[in-house]
Amino acid sequence: MKKINDLTGEIYAKIATRIRKRKSQLHKKRNEITDDNSVQLLSNIMNNKRLSSRNPYLLNSKMTYDIVTNLDFKSSYELIWGNGKDLDEMLRIVFEYSLEYLQNKSNDYGKIIEDCLLNFYPYARLSAEYDHAIEPFKPEIPDIGLAYNFAKKHLYFEISDDFKSKHRKYFETLETKKLPDKIITFVEKDVFEILKEYLKKHAEGITTYELISKIIGYETEDMYEDMIHGPEWSAHQPLTDTGETYKKVRQETIDAGRSYIDAIIHEQEETDYFYQIYPYPLTNGDFDY
Repeated sequence: MKKINDLTGEIYAKIATRIRKRKSQLHKKRNEITDDNSVQLLSNIMNNKRLSSRNPYLLNSKMTYDIVTNLDFKSSYELIWGNGKDLDEMLRIVFEYSLEYLQNKSNDYGKIIEDCLLNFYPYARLSAEYDHAIEPFKPEIPDIGLAYNFAKKHLYFEISDDFKSKHRKYFETLETKKLPDKIITFVEKDVFEILKEYLKKHAEGITTYELISKIIGYETEDMYEDMIHGPEWSAHQPLTDTGETYKKVRQETIDAGRSYIDAIIHEQEETDYFYQIYPYPLTNGDFDY
């Protein structure tokens, strides 16, 4: 798991790079950015050097003001988090960290995230098969890992507008002082609230997972009966009131359920714009590498 200091380390490094790049673009000298007494501190900041006595969080209020004003940043938010693709990349990193942090914080947080991820139906299918199928019918771990990564991308695709809005609202006027604590607070409150609200509106993935689990339960029951009773069992199976074997009726349910699951996964593939941006190699239940 990425630690908070690793995340803030990435943020500080990007701030330093951003300042150096803007300074170069504007052809400004250090003493044109800040006063003579702070020139050395500016050098430390541009080289991503943090001193516990002067700039433990890389920037301080004075340097933030000087850099934003004299290097033509639109705001401290742009200085710290970037803009355009730079900002998008940083927010995706924060989102990934948020999921990891919440999953490791408690089972309750982890359950909410897992339920959100199930809205990527190929992942819901593989999760149910891994949780409930018997060997050798469980999916391969690499296949689950691939689906899990796509499920995270899909979740971010679904909530990114809300995530970006809440992030800007929370951090817009905040500087880097105690940045690790501020990020943790944002993750525990704002991000978790975004995920809960998303799940209230989108519980289809849970339904899909539960349906697949039931189908697998029928299949497993059939296999266990065959193993326990052997080949001669087919001639002695209990019958329904209409004379059909329970096995045949159950198989019809399994076939219908499997067809329905294939259909809703295919529908998602065809109608969800996410698949056009991130083509997933799973089509109607089959991997095609």
